[in-house]
Amino acid sequence: MSALKPRVAILGTGWLGLPLAAAWAEENRVHGSFRSEATRDRLVACGAVPFKLDLPGDAKGLPAFLEEVTTLVVALPPGGRKHGAATTERYLDTLAPLQPFLSGVHLIYTSSTGVYGKSATGLVTENTSVAPDTHSSRAVVAAENFFVRYSGKCTLLRLAGLYGPDRDPVRFYRNAEAIPDGDAPVNMVPLEGVLQAIDLVAKSGTTGIFNVCSARHPSKRTFYGSLYAAAELPAKEFFPGGADGKRIESSKLRQLGWQSP
Repeated sequence: MSALKPRVAILGTGWLGLPLAAAWAEENRVHGSFRSEATRDRLVACGAVPFKLDLPGDAKGLPAFLEEVTTLVVALPPGGRKHGAATTERYLDTLAPLQPFLSGVHLIYTSSTGVYGKSATGLVTENTSVAPDTHSSRAVVAAENFFVRYSGKCTLLRLAGLYGPDRDPVRFYRNAEAIPDGDAPVNMVPLEGVLQAIDLVAKSGTTGIFNVCSARHPSKRTFYGSLYAAAELPAKEFFPGGADGKRIESSKLRQLGWQSP
């Protein structure tokens, strides 16, 4: 008789969570949350077990969703653009029903390097003080504090700018005539790199805070210039400035064996 597959749960199966479910389904019993029937169908198609959850209002499915689960990944965006000044309150309300279950799982939260704020300069490590300056980043810091307080085993992955399928960096400045701070370093990470980071900390049981960012930090001029050229789009003008901008350092994660993209 084959050994039972370990159970893992993913709360939030969108652009990041759904590919994670697909990647894990072969070796694990994957529980994935959904709100729409379209997402439910995608979860079934990739081999995951779907659970209808719409927190905080509809939390009755949480006990079954987390039954015998050893690892819980929370990949829910805070929704700062939608909720504005109420983002932190609404985000914590969404996460609150998880509290009774957190002591028994390895909690992995997909946080953001946005917690360091736009004013950060130079090398930014996990020891750099957080200085959130947007509705979303303030909500993310509050979520980090929530998970650290209530989880018995917690890993915070602070993700840099994300790109990958259906998320082309070219779109960031598509309608801009010129791009400011052309000398500023770029802090990005591809979807595949994030999936590898989550898998690494889940399998190793590693806890703590980790930046997840490419080891390369080309300037905006170099990074976006090459993208526009490759896409055969008109060249953009780049204004000078920003050379002292922040460079997200992810060597702590690489020391665990993460292959930085």
